[in-house]
Amino acid sequence: MAQKQEWSASGVDCCSPFTSCLLSWCVPCIQYGRVHHRLHKDSQLKGWSVFNGDCCAYFALSFFGCQWIVQLMGRGEIREKYNLKGNGCTDCLCACCCMPCDLVQQEKEIVNQEATNLINVQPNKLEAQNQMAYPQQQQPQQYQQQQMPQYPPQHPPQHQ
Repeated sequence: MAQKQEWSASGVDCCSPFTSCLLSWCVPCIQYGRVHHRLHKDSQLKGWSVFNGDCCAYFALSFFGCQWIVQLMGRGEIREKYNLKGNGCTDCLCACCCMPCDLVQQEKEIVNQEATNLINVQPNKLEAQNQMAYPQQQQPQQYQQQQMPQYPPQHPPQHQ
């Protein structure tokens, strides 16, 4: 089993990027929807919409003060997927004590991990492409230069 690694971003470093910080503090349901989309669908947010099921679930749970439950579960999924240090207790503390900071940390972690995976995967893709069999290229056709037909020289009429 591979050694568990530290989270790449600190939970207290929640002021950057500013967009994530602002969303996490002002409309955490939208930020949660972004994090969940990055984790389960596309890390580049392709196909993401502000109004999605995850955002609505977080919003509905917030009326009962229970939004930390889905945030806790998401944090655990991130920890498992990227083999990060931590356990259920630390997940619970982060999700309950500072929800906005935790949301920013979760998004940063996914972005950083996916960027690292992309860098590590790219050389392997290039090697695979170089090993592919390519169809033989057709040789360029040689065109013979044709000589222009020779016409008898015409002399202009002479005036007398």
